[in-house]
Amino acid sequence: MVDKENYEVIAGVNVPMLVETFMARDDNPSFDELVALAVETGSEGVKALKAKPVEKAAPAPVKPKAAAPAKPMGPNDYMQIGLARIDDRLIHGQVATRWTKETNVSRIIVVSDEVAADNVRKTLLTQVAPPGVTAHVVDVAKMIRVYNNPKYAGERVMLLFTNPTDVERIVEGGVKVTSVNVGGMAFRQGKTQVNNAVSVDEKDIEAFNKLNARGIELEVRKVSTDQKTEK
Repeated sequence: MVDKENYEVIAGVNVPMLVETFMARDDNPSFDELVALAVETGSEGVKALKAKPVEKAAPAPVKPKAAAPAKPMGPNDYMQIGLARIDDRLIHGQVATRWTKETNVSRIIVVSDEVAADNVRKTLLTQVAPPGVTAHVVDVAKMIRVYNNPKYAGERVMLLFTNPTDVERIVEGGVKVTSVNVGGMAFRQGKTQVNNAVSVDEKDIEAFNKLNARGIELEVRKVSTDQKTEK
């Protein structure tokens, strides 16, 4: 097995190694980077409770190299957003079957600080993507960084949100969104029901007004075959 390409055998597996390696997949590291991360975190995860840590000598300072001037990014140097959708159920049957086919995306990216901090929910969501589509869960700040990474230039993606405030935050951060599909915002205490699928509070209304003021289309549809209702 060790002679096969993209295979490696790492002895002494521990929990920190598994957790860090699994979570690092969202950043799409190379095989060699993933192996290096596993070895590093696995080594750091081995500790003796009573032994005092040995202080390492500080490395000699390295003179930084002059950074090359940044090349301006053109319109084709960013990922392509096939669909930006607000749906507090996130990835479910309608998204996994109809919307992914209609929008022809290769990735689904859930954008939520709350969900990204919940490792159980995050893991479950990354496992329910339809065949041929990968799913990722990131916080708002990381979504802005990923959007500006030329590595994903031209890749067609679906962005899923639980609320319009997070959409406004990524737009404020420079992510180009021209249309937002509102698929489902469940009724909760303090919200007003707009229709059978959408309920909003004052914070939601404020975010929708900001998006509308930017000229971003706001339309309500549960599934792609529904008649588009613009707000």
